[in-house]
Amino acid sequence: MVKDVLISYLGENKPNLISEITSLLTDLGGEFSGVTFATLGRVCELTMVYKTSQKTEVNELIEKLDNIKSSKDGNFQVKQLPTQNDSGPTSKITHRIVLSGDDQKGLLNKIIKTLDDNNALIVRMNTEKITFPSNTQYISRFAISIRDENAPECLAQMVKVAGEMKLTFRYETS
Repeated sequence: MVKDVLISYLGENKPNLISEITSLLTDLGGEFSGVTFATLGRVCELTMVYKTSQKTEVNELIEKLDNIKSSKDGNFQVKQLPTQNDSGPTSKITHRIVLSGDDQKGLLNKIIKTLDDNNALIVRMNTEKITFPSNTQYISRFAISIRDENAPECLAQMVKVAGEMKLTFRYETS
């Protein structure tokens, strides 16, 4: 029976890791949906939605993933997803937002709260700290989904946050 599963891997990033995982899943005859990958230091995180084939059971999938050579020092989690319906929020990206400037306590929380307060759904988020001899810069990138009628107020509030925290702010529509 075909099932949608969420596959997550957390562990050390090693050569061939992603290709071994995707090769196995391709050989099992399933299909990939959304896939994300990020390296944080020496640790990496791979997350994907995968539709199993008719012939692959979830327990078999877990066993085969656990036997991948390059992933031995990491951990897989496989969780069956409920059947999709159209009643949930969209993951269509409508805007991309970038804020950057000196790192400050509570910065990320303030940005996320402003997005939440303005009914923006975060589809993707990436932050990074860049340390220089004299200061630490913080860059936040967000891909969001927001209704057309809420976008002007949301962007105005983001400009306000950027001004209060002395951040550079830019955005683009998708």
